[in-house]
Amino acid sequence: MNSILKYILLTAIRDRLYVGLFIILLAAFGISSVVGGTALLEQAQSTIVYVAGSSRMIFAIGMILFVCFYVRKTFENREVEFVLSKSISRHSFILAYLLGFILVALLIIVPLVILLFFMKVNLVGLAYWALSLILESLIIITFSLLAALILSSAVSAVMASLGFYIISRMMGFFVLTIQIPKNIYDFNTMDRFLKVTLKAISIVFPRLDLYGKSEWLIYGIVNSSDLYIILGQSLIYIPLMIFMAFYDFNRKQF
Repeated sequence: MNSILKYILLTAIRDRLYVGLFIILLAAFGISSVVGGTALLEQAQSTIVYVAGSSRMIFAIGMILFVCFYVRKTFENREVEFVLSKSISRHSFILAYLLGFILVALLIIVPLVILLFFMKVNLVGLAYWALSLILESLIIITFSLLAALILSSAVSAVMASLGFYIISRMMGFFVLTIQIPKNIYDFNTMDRFLKVTLKAISIVFPRLDLYGKSEWLIYGIVNSSDLYIILGQSLIYIPLMIFMAFYDFNRKQF
């Protein structure tokens, strides 16, 4: 397992993942500083919000691309068959890859948190933000790994993972749409169908809009119940997707 972790880290360095992400994050930081400086009030706070929001999205997209293309490349190069020929079980193989991707993500999250620390954010809010970002990355990485195992194309896995991420980030909007009172908006047949569809989507997909709120970095924690929701969702979705990956990988013939 240690050799798999080292190989994933070496691949991340070799593929210039860190260099590329840090260059994009620095560009986002520069643009956010300029945009935040144009605000009439609370320029420093506006810059923090732009930096946190943009870096969170860039980080998620970068990890999706890396995980999907890495996993599919190991299948195409028959590296999976070589590793499984050694004394390692299929479950340990999945867990080793998952731990390797998490380690890659942590090496990106830590410098980002340090950068925000020097921007004089709320320290308690920063701790919540960092924890939620780690849990969000676990969900994204696990789903990307699952998609790359199920789908035979790296592009298809990337598109599925991006769709999962975007829909999960928009889940707050979907929930608000469902909760529109009938006396404010007159529902017709199509609206009722869409409402039922949105309810089904809200059950299947996690609420990633509750993760990594930029307001925590400025105002601190206003409602601690969000953390319980985040922890509850993570404890449900991450093990579920891991067991799905176990089931799919056990059915594959090599």
